[in-house]
Parts: sequence; C-alpha cells; structure tokens
Amino acid sequence: MKKLKRTLTVVIGVAIASQIYFGFLIQDFTIALSVIIFSVFLYNYTELNPIQTAILTGISTTFCRSVWVYCSNMDFMKTIRITTPEIMFFTTFGILFYFLYYKNGKKDLTRFILSVFCCDFISNVVEISIRTRISGENSNMIKALLLVAIVRTLVVLIILILMKYYNSFLVKEEHEERYRKLILLTSSFKSEIYFMNKNASEIEDVMKKSFSVYEIVSKNHYSEELKNLTLDIAKDIHEIKKDYIRVMRGLEEMSNEKIDVEHMKIKDIISILEIYTKDYIIAKSLNIELDFKVECNFYVSQHFYLVSIIRNLIFNGIEAIDSNEKGLIKLQIVDQGDEYVFIVSDNGTGINEGNLDFIFNPGFSTKYDKSGSICRGIGLTLVKDLTQNIFKGSISVESVQNEGTTFTVKIPISSFRR
Repeated sequence: MKKLKRTLTVVIGVAIASQIYFGFLIQDFTIALSVIIFSVFLYNYTELNPIQTAILTGISTTFCRSVWVYCSNMDFMKTIRITTPEIMFFTTFGILFYFLYYKNGKKDLTRFILSVFCCDFISNVVEISIRTRISGENSNMIKALLLVAIVRTLVVLIILILMKYYNSFLVKEEHEERYRKLILLTSSFKSEIYFMNKNASEIEDVMKKSFSVYEIVSKNHYSEELKNLTLDIAKDIHEIKKDYIRVMRGLEEMSNEKIDVEHMKIKDIISILEIYTKDYIIAKSLNIELDFKVECNFYVSQHFYLVSIIRNLIFNGIEAIDSNEKGLIKLQIVDQGDEYVFIVSDNGTGINEGNLDFIFNPGFSTKYDKSGSICRGIGLTLVKDLTQNIFKGSISVESVQNEGTTFTVKIPISSFRR
C-alpha cells in the first residue's frame, strides 16, 4: 500500500512538473522540469523499482502533454507523433538508472548524481534520435544535450543538499524540543521527590504518635478492643511508611542520571521556560504577554529545583489573570551584590490581604477547578521550601487586589557556587 501511494505520488508529481518546459534544439523537443522532480523522487523513494516507475511516469506525462497538444491542433495522429517519444525518454532513464544505481551495492550521493547525469544525457539522445530518425543528429546537438544534462543534474544536487540541510535542521529542532521537555519533566519529577522526602518525616512523626497512643491505652487499662485497634493503626502506618519509602527510593534512583549534575546557565533556563510558557498560552488561547528580562548570567547546578520555583510563580500569575483582560507576566533577574533576585509579577486579580499570611501554608488555595474540586495547594508551599532549604534564600510577596501580585525570591550567590 505504501509503495502504491508513493508510485502514484511520483507519477502525478512528475506529470504536473512536465507542464513546465521550453522548446529546445528541434521542433517538438522540450526540456522540462519533470526530469529534475523524477530524479529527486528516485533518490528519496529507494524502494520503488525505477523501471516500472519510469514507464508509468512516461505514460502519465505523455498523456498530460497529449491533452494540451491535441487541444491546440485537433490532430490525433500529429499529437501521438509529437508526444510518444517522451515515453522512450523515461523508459530509457529508468532502465539505465536500474543498472547504474538501483542494483549497485554501493549507494551514495556521488554515485547517484553521476547516474542521473548519464541517464539524463543518454535518454535525451535516445529521444532526439527518435524525433530526428537518427540521421538528423550532429555534434552541436550532442554538446547541447551534455549541457542540459549537466545543468539539470546540478539542480538535482542543489535540491538534495537543501533537503538534507532542512532535514538536519528539523532533527536539531526536534532534539532541542525533547531536551526542553526533559528538563521540565525532570524538574517536576524531582520536585515531587523532594516533597515526598519531606512527607516521609511527617509520616514518621505520625507513626511515633500512634505508638504513643497505644502505650497510653495499654498502661491505663482501656478495653482490649481499643488497645488492639490502636496497635493495628500503628502497624498500618508503619507498613505505609515502608512502602512509601521504597517507592521514593526507587524514584530517586531513576532520577540519578548524569543530567542531574550538569550545570545550566540561567539564560538557557529562562529560554526553556519562556518557550514552554508561550506554547501553553497559545494552546489555551490566552490573551497574555510575557516580558522576561535576565540582566545577569550565571551557572546553576540545582537547575531542576530553580525551574520549579520560577515555573510555579509564572503559572500562579497566569491563573490569577482574568480571562477577559489583557494579561502581563513579568520576570526579572538581577544581580544585587551578594545575591541574585528573581522578581515575578502579574497584573491579575491580586490576593486578598487576609490571605497573604497563609498562601505558603500546605493545602491552602484560593483556586478551584471547573468540577468544583479545590486545587492541591502545594505550589507556593513547594516554592518556599525549595527557596529556603535548597538555596538558603527567602521569598516575599506583595499584592494589591485587582491590580496584581509580585513575588520576590532572593538567593545568595554562594548557593550557586556549590
């Protein structure tokens, strides 16, 4: 099925290209774009048999040209005499290409170009021989056909080089896109692991408290049923803790790749975040403008955690912007002596003054999804924990309702020199 589709593509594509031509040397002999297109197809569709494809192509181009020629002279026999030699051109081209390149074990661009040159030149000689009935050829014709073959072959070579360059460009773009996604995915992954580590100690505290309750129940001679219940709770928490830690250790091992210890420049980090955020804004059809300014450049070793901090603040701002208003998210990074300052601001709805003291608390959130369920509320909690515990920095917030919010993160320069 795939070969059939590609064969039809060649036949139709070359037939269309055959309508771009000019007369040359003798009456009814033309030099067409179709030969160039046909050669390019043969290079890219290596699974197609060139003889079969050439014959079908010759028939289709002859038919297309016959329609135009017949409409101009209304003479069927004359039309056949003018157009049918083109079938011999493509048939000769296909046969020669089959033996010069297709059946040859060594396939490279140089051999392909030389094969196309020979096929073009010899096929033109065959066609013009039929049209002039052999005796009409002369050395000037041969020289002219050599020149045509050289020019068309050079055009084919240029097209293939441009295609290779374009393909390598696409591959590079694809690799960069995958790298950006890997950075963002790993950032979220490591941030969740960080939060799980923090929760593990809280689970340990709960387990200790549950055993303390069991000891109190045992010492004060409560009912056997209550004593067994408190013991079962303590045991269950202990098992949950073991499973939780096992999963957490497995995730940590998965994340311990070489990429973890690579340094990244802050400008590269912000470039990745800017592309990601713009893609999100476009995908969601949001009316939001980004204004990112990085006034200094430095290496970051714990870049996954820094990505989490900045991304959470940016998307917190996006969520705060009314969908009916023109939004603006600003990011500024400056060097202030012994610390780097990260300022993220938005022109959203702002935060109620009564909530400012609670926005960093675990579970606190003012946002609801469309189903009515409250959000997890760990975004700003995570931002504060990472800022203080990983980077030994500080975070503050200023907000005015209906005007916007500004978060300021300050991190000592020494935290990036570890």
